[in-house]
Amino acid sequence: MCTDTIETCPLCDAIEKLSERSMSEQRREACHRMHAIGWPNRKLEAWRYCNLKDIASTRWHPAPPAALSQADLDDFAIDGTAARLVFVNGRFDPTHSSPLPDGARLLGPLIDETPLDVDTPFADDYFAAMSTALVEDGVIIDVPAGVVLPGSIHVMHITEGGCDPIATTLRILIRVGCGARLGVIETWAGHGTALTTPMTEAHLDEDARLDHARLIEESDETTHLGTIASRQAAGSTFESAILSVGGRIARTRVHASLDGEGAHAAIRGLGMGTDSRHIDNALHVMHASPACTSREYFKNLLAGDSTAAFTGRIHVAHGAQQTDAVQTNRNLLLSPTAKSWARPQLEIYADDVKCTHGATTGEIEAEALFYLLARGIPEATARSLLAWAFVAEVVDEVPLPALRKHMARRMLSMLPGAERLDESVVSM
Repeated sequence: MCTDTIETCPLCDAIEKLSERSMSEQRREACHRMHAIGWPNRKLEAWRYCNLKDIASTRWHPAPPAALSQADLDDFAIDGTAARLVFVNGRFDPTHSSPLPDGARLLGPLIDETPLDVDTPFADDYFAAMSTALVEDGVIIDVPAGVVLPGSIHVMHITEGGCDPIATTLRILIRVGCGARLGVIETWAGHGTALTTPMTEAHLDEDARLDHARLIEESDETTHLGTIASRQAAGSTFESAILSVGGRIARTRVHASLDGEGAHAAIRGLGMGTDSRHIDNALHVMHASPACTSREYFKNLLAGDSTAAFTGRIHVAHGAQQTDAVQTNRNLLLSPTAKSWARPQLEIYADDVKCTHGATTGEIEAEALFYLLARGIPEATARSLLAWAFVAEVVDEVPLPALRKHMARRMLSMLPGAERLDESVVSM
């Protein structure tokens, strides 16, 4: 029996104390929405596998300004990106950032003239409202029609906790013009007890392309409850990867809306669970126009007492004929106490479609392990090789070259016994 209590707004008192500056009206509206929605608990279907009881009972404080040294950033730097924008506790850090690339502006000075939550798919999401209530800064990236930005923009957010548990957020607003192309990498990392609620919104015009990734590398004391929304015009391509290797709880909700004919969305996910971590991904892919394609491919590698949950809904609207949608969720358990749950869902209102979904959970295959052992490979190394083969399929498909090698090394460093693997295993 679920005994979670329902809290309305553990942060509202603190939010009311924020300085009277821009967004005050939006903050108030967001607080009202939080009260109306109520604190999520496991009695709600969407939160059945994500226990937030301890989070609800914590007294959170808006994150104060903080300073970092270069050494604090080195572990999370990604080589080969064209620009790096660093935010600390939700505020831009110009000292450790490169100059703003063309088309990028900071959100902080523009909050008064930048209405948020307009036409949002997350009107019912408590933590999306919390993001609006707390937001102090972020970045707006607007790529004009026909422009191809070289390399990727790396948006790095570092949470620096102190004596009190802190809550912080960041807003990333992206528009890619007709025929334009952009790559964006988000990194979420840091130290201390924290609650992070990032929100990224992307709008793609006709024939635009956005390659996006969110890398969650936060501390074991951090709860990450983020959202990603995309809207696509005809012929556009949105590729996104959600890579979870940190955080006590790492939950990402994605809403991808294919609004124009021939749009394509590919959303991949890879989670590494250790100790008692919980990884949770909830996707809603809306096929609103004909001849659109979507691919959802999520994998979790679970050790210790870690858990993972996947909810994936493919919605095909009336008139969205010739839809082609595939959804796959696979979980590999490295421990007898690890657990996973999958909830694939199809909602189809058109008759000329091709939609499939599948979910599997299992352990390392005895036959494959025996094959390696018979060739003299030590058991720990053999298990690491098989685990690596499981995750490499997703890593190899990450749409951003600068991130692939970084992610491969990060995942490999977390595999039990992986120190025995040769460097050539991760040559990308």
